[in-house]
Amino acid sequence: MAEAQPSCCPEGSWGGPLGVSHGLKSLAGVNGNLFMIGPTKNLQVYVAKPESDAAKKAIMVFTDVYGLQNRLFAILDKLARDLNCPIVAIDCFRGETKDKHLNDFLDWTRKHPFEDAHNEHTTTVYPVSKDIGWCYDFLSLQFGVDPSNVGAIGFCWGVWALTKACAMGINFKCGVGFHPSLKFEDMAFGMDQLSMAKLASERAPLLFCVAGNDLDNLKPPDGDVAQIISSSNHNADGLNNQQPQCVEFPDMLHGWVSRGDTSIERVRDDAEKALNIASKFLDDWM
Repeated sequence: MAEAQPSCCPEGSWGGPLGVSHGLKSLAGVNGNLFMIGPTKNLQVYVAKPESDAAKKAIMVFTDVYGLQNRLFAILDKLARDLNCPIVAIDCFRGETKDKHLNDFLDWTRKHPFEDAHNEHTTTVYPVSKDIGWCYDFLSLQFGVDPSNVGAIGFCWGVWALTKACAMGINFKCGVGFHPSLKFEDMAFGMDQLSMAKLASERAPLLFCVAGNDLDNLKPPDGDVAQIISSSNHNADGLNNQQPQCVEFPDMLHGWVSRGDTSIERVRDDAEKALNIASKFLDDWM
């Protein structure tokens, strides 16, 4: 019998993207474009463009384990308009998704570490740090973006990626995470999630939107991660900036923003609320 594989998502979470209307990697009905970037053009990104070309800031997006899909594209198109800056979503998984790796999920996860280091579990590794570097180069060449004014967004696995990046010294201006899955660090990599969150929150203001069935350590007021983020000391320059924090959506299930069924009114309303909170936070800190 095959060994049971760990999961990034809590029991009862939303599964893969639902339906053609917001599930497939299609550009129908969206405003952005797909590009291949990097020295060998092997990294696909989705680029949502602002209405104005004047912006010198940008946002990198780290997907959930279902990769690039057009529900995500529509979300990023809206955020690019609202924030008036380019937004680039990175396909760190090279077209693969969780659904293709239900029987080797942990080994598949380890193919995507932060750094390029020896990996006893696989000989094929796609370090997230390299993808971030290529994305910085792309933003600079295509949009003239100041690398000191780049924020980050993550979904599920992507919240681990942005948090680990901040912890390891990537100078994101700020970070927003939807339904975080920081436990990837404990499952597959070298640092525990609390130490990672502490380092990350010291280096960048963070906002996490947390589902009711996400881990308790993410939930305010008592969760360890929630307390670490809310107690981080960042200078708001006297402005009325939204403060670093975890915001719980107790009636939502993990995945609701990027994968939930938005034909259900309460799912749609809380997804819009989370995106509005995120948009204000990014606008405040960038």
